[in-house]
Amino acid sequence: MMERFLAVGCMSLVALASASAYEGVEKDFTVCTQGQGKAANEAVVAACTRLIDNAAKENEMVGFFYAMRATANDDKSSNCRDAHKVLELTKDKTFVDGAKTLIKNNC
Repeated sequence: MMERFLAVGCMSLVALASASAYEGVEKDFTVCTQGQGKAANEAVVAACTRLIDNAAKENEMVGFFYAMRATANDDKSSNCRDAHKVLELTKDKTFVDGAKTLIKNNC
């Protein structure tokens, strides 16, 4: 599942940078999408949160950030909210299946 997340994310970096330009967007993108196991979970959650908060609009890419944040977060209520946003914003089966698992385990 992680490989699918990374593939979708990497293909969208250029679109993200232009749609959500703020200083540090590229670093946040890297930490959010590739930081699990390499950076503290708190850093991953913070990077994904900044990407979500600075997005020009909610779309499938933002749904991806919600998914990445939920997988790095230990807070069940946040995971529940994020998983529901994933279902709202994405159609990809991998994302949907992951979100349903998060909902089952956290809501």
